[in-house]
Amino acid sequence: MAAYQDTHLFQMTGTVNTVKYTISVDITILGISLGGFHGDLKKGLGIKVSLVAVSGEVKFYLRNGNEVWVWLELKVIFGGTYNTEAKLITI
Repeated sequence: MAAYQDTHLFQMTGTVNTVKYTISVDITILGISLGGFHGDLKKGLGIKVSLVAVSGEVKFYLRNGNEVWVWLELKVIFGGTYNTEAKLITI
């Protein structure tokens, strides 16, 4: 999987294991690296965010059995609420 960027709020790079349906991602929010995460796409990989400037959740999951999606629900102190879903890839 290549990099995904939705404005300057959220950036990620990672890989998907198409045999085990797992994901490994590095996440950056508002220029702050949250680090690397690894999880099962069938169960969903949820990451809670609690920073000074932003809070909320990021979730990676499978839809339709072969599509990798990301869901964002982030509240930025100086910029309001950001809710979106995006299809990343079909595997």
